[in-house]
Amino acid sequence: MLRERVNRRTFLKVAGGALLATIVDLRPPEEQAAAMTRTAWVERGVFPTSGQYQSAVFHTEQPYNSIEVGWIADVPEGSRLELAVRTGSDGGWSDWVHLHADPHAQPVNGGRTYAAPVLTGPSTQVQYRVALVPNERGEAPRLHEVEIAAVDTSPPARLLAATPLIDGWIIPRAGWGADESLRFKDGEEVWPPEYAPIQKVIVHHTVTQNRPPDPAAAIRAIYYYHAVTLGWGDIGYNYLIDWDGRVYEGRYGGPGVIGGHALQYNRGSIGIAVLGDFQATAPPQAALDALVRLIRERAGHLDPAGWGPFADRRAVAHICGHRDVLSTECPGDQLYSRLPEVRGWLKGSVPIYVPPSHEGSARLVSVTVSPTTAYVGTALKIEAVVENTGAVTIYGQDPAPGYVYTEGQDFESAGFAKLEGAFRVCVDAGGNSRLPNPYRWGLPGPLPPGQRATVVGYLRLTSTGPRTLTASVVQEFVRYHQAAAFPQQITVLEAPTVPAPRNGDPTMVYLEVTQHNVPRIFWDYWERNGGLLRFGYPLTEPYYETSPIDGRPLLVQYFERARFEHHPEYAGTPYEVLLGLLGREITAGREGEAPFRPLPSATPGPDRDFFPETGHTLAYGFRDYWYRNGGLPIFGYPISEEFQERSKTDGQVHTVQYFERARFEWHPDKRGTPYEVLLGHLGREILIGRGWLKGAD
Repeated sequence: MLRERVNRRTFLKVAGGALLATIVDLRPPEEQAAAMTRTAWVERGVFPTSGQYQSAVFHTEQPYNSIEVGWIADVPEGSRLELAVRTGSDGGWSDWVHLHADPHAQPVNGGRTYAAPVLTGPSTQVQYRVALVPNERGEAPRLHEVEIAAVDTSPPARLLAATPLIDGWIIPRAGWGADESLRFKDGEEVWPPEYAPIQKVIVHHTVTQNRPPDPAAAIRAIYYYHAVTLGWGDIGYNYLIDWDGRVYEGRYGGPGVIGGHALQYNRGSIGIAVLGDFQATAPPQAALDALVRLIRERAGHLDPAGWGPFADRRAVAHICGHRDVLSTECPGDQLYSRLPEVRGWLKGSVPIYVPPSHEGSARLVSVTVSPTTAYVGTALKIEAVVENTGAVTIYGQDPAPGYVYTEGQDFESAGFAKLEGAFRVCVDAGGNSRLPNPYRWGLPGPLPPGQRATVVGYLRLTSTGPRTLTASVVQEFVRYHQAAAFPQQITVLEAPTVPAPRNGDPTMVYLEVTQHNVPRIFWDYWERNGGLLRFGYPLTEPYYETSPIDGRPLLVQYFERARFEHHPEYAGTPYEVLLGLLGREITAGREGEAPFRPLPSATPGPDRDFFPETGHTLAYGFRDYWYRNGGLPIFGYPISEEFQERSKTDGQVHTVQYFERARFEWHPDKRGTPYEVLLGHLGREILIGRGWLKGAD
């Protein structure tokens, strides 16, 4: 959650309906703290579907020295979103600086991804550009929003030399000008210190400017970005090291305090960040020497050559890089390649190469959600392709693909507790403040290295409005191999059971009783095949629903006792309109109950038929009704024997028998009338199950 610290004033400016400007003026409560001013602009609705966009030039009222950029976008697999910024002043423009997602931060503020702060000399202008590059299938990223902010981290009132050093050599927070008020919200500390014994040292790079002319200003920019923009309440690193080997205190709380630098691997680790980007640039020797000294004095009890279990991982080096615990390039190839030397210097030996972990690894290749516009209670189909990117076969756990979650459930409440080492595909919805990634499905079977598998799951959302779904791959207990990937916007609409006005389309028939419109093709089928007595009144408007059989969108309409489906592939035949398999759908999961278990065989007689297709019999009054009123095309095969059951529609106990498309009910009080056998209100019960209608009390 984003938390703004506003000590004095906030201004809001809007231009052209698309441009939003916010100025936040922060003032220090202490003499040594640095004053910081942040000016931010947000653009929406101005981006092309492909190609390049270049923003207007944004101006600040006073000089700034740090740029923060965040964006919300859907990026199909293989496509690219290329962002760059440049800064300007009276002396002209800087070169364009290309941006990459910050490996230390998860999406926040409605799914916004941030780049690490871009440090610059004093500037008063800023501009960004973006290129939307499609993949081989022609799918380009969809950019929804860009936020660009100019932050001024002015020099502190007192110089570093005037601040006592920790242990005679570590620059304290006051020394680099930390504004301690940023750690508080309404008088309460946002992130109170916690402590744990140190088991690992995790090395990072900040992915900021190399050799910054003012390292303290760079640290203040990172502090503001972590504490305010990302909403953490403090800087995430325990310590930072600059190019000249100076070491700075990071997270407030002293030795052993738990930082915020590696998600679930924060507890029990020290996060040390070297200022700069060392993917292609070699780290300076002074920084490496300072790293060795810091590890020796703050984690000297660790064997530099050692490795072992940590959190959910079986084998992690005691001195490791960020990439050793999470899927990231941090601390950059050039710094990561020097870690064996760092271990050797600490041990007094040659470089120490710790054996790599042989744990499994996986990634999401693609994730699709359909439909993207759905009604409350409609099952969204989530189809994820997972690839085993490791060297060993990986395994899943329950629930198996195909499981249907309802909003408000989670994998734990559904009875699928975590199994250590098992892999699952996860889905989360924007705005969720409860259990993270509550909807999880296992793999369809063992997945060998290099192979792919498709995981299909279903989710019924019960509240209306737009939402962003994201997908992750987790190896329980909680190690995310990929997190918050493939964001997809969906919209959940009010249920189609809401009464509708008469449609002016002459091909529609309007029924005043339930206030719904019926397409002529459904109306003609309704009249030809029994009308009100057999199907009841319409309960919904016609709408498109994903077929539970083949996943295709079908025009459907629910009646009290049936679902009508339009199959255009059978146009001109008697099968253009079919009845949905509501009997099978509503009894799914009951196959083990006695009435639903198939019989091995049965002896047919004059009043009893046996159907080997389903292993069930049909006898007496139900048999006569089945044959007289359409038989197999209308009702399908029997899928149960006769038994007694309480109706969800009227609350009464009836003798019933289920068929693929219907439920027969015996009403002995109506013996000798056409109403002795009636069809159950399966259409109504399906809609009750979705929460679209109320059931019997």
